[in-house]
Amino acid sequence: MNKKILAIGLAAAMSVTAVGLMTGCNGAIADKITTAISRTPGSGTRSAFDELVTGTDKDGNEGVALEDMDLEQTWGISVGTTGQVVTQVSGNSSLLGYISLGSVAANTDKIKAVQVNGKDATVDNVKAGNYELSRPFNLIYKAETLTSNPLAADFLAYIWSADGLEILKKEYIDVEKPAGVGTYTAGTVKSGDINLHGSTSLQPLIEELAKAYMAENPGTTITWGGSGSGEALAAVNDGSAEFGMISRAAKGDETSLTVAQIAIDGIAVVVHKDSPLTNVTFQQLFDLFAYGTPIECK
Repeated sequence: MNKKILAIGLAAAMSVTAVGLMTGCNGAIADKITTAISRTPGSGTRSAFDELVTGTDKDGNEGVALEDMDLEQTWGISVGTTGQVVTQVSGNSSLLGYISLGSVAANTDKIKAVQVNGKDATVDNVKAGNYELSRPFNLIYKAETLTSNPLAADFLAYIWSADGLEILKKEYIDVEKPAGVGTYTAGTVKSGDINLHGSTSLQPLIEELAKAYMAENPGTTITWGGSGSGEALAAVNDGSAEFGMISRAAKGDETSLTVAQIAIDGIAVVVHKDSPLTNVTFQQLFDLFAYGTPIECK
């Protein structure tokens, strides 16, 4: 994918909101969404959004994902952080962006999440599988790994510790601890090394968890890498990784391994808090981000 969106930095983001674009013409709230706010390439949230949002393209091809498009999106704005998305959307009622669902609650004085395909962006809907703009984060591993490698078992347990969940819940939705995963106690494992390989979307979470774990457990080494979920199975099978990272449901031969869901990546579509827009379809999102097609606020 070589999607190109007009990128701006924080200073530029501040200047855009400073020119009084919070409302539409003559001070009124805009009656249509005209500009897409995306994240910069490399963002896990962008990767998930582009993978999940599908539509019919101008050639009539159905089920095309945004990640498959190769377009010059000069009508859009790309920013580097969740905070910059909030700043842009809260300052201009003609803008629409997306952020991790876990970041919505802290910003309801500035923005609101709209329904997607008629479903509210809530944790309950995501956990029930009713909200389509979400996906599971899974680790796959051989059954014997947790007994043969104490560090592997301890790190997996750390994810559901108080400290691990505090990290996870900053941007993601927690899930119940799978059967067979133990209870974490800091300092139990004194040494060892493990590697996690696969999904780039999962790596930022794993990196933060791993660094926090290693800080609590000196002498342990955790590494991570990979360029996609498709690499996870081979890495586990050939022994180069204890855990494979997949940012979707397990499929095919992946299901022959143990699959542990560690989180759900939920994404909220957000607009200015006073925007009349209440719902968007995948096709409307596809057309806005792919072609710059405005969305009428109904």
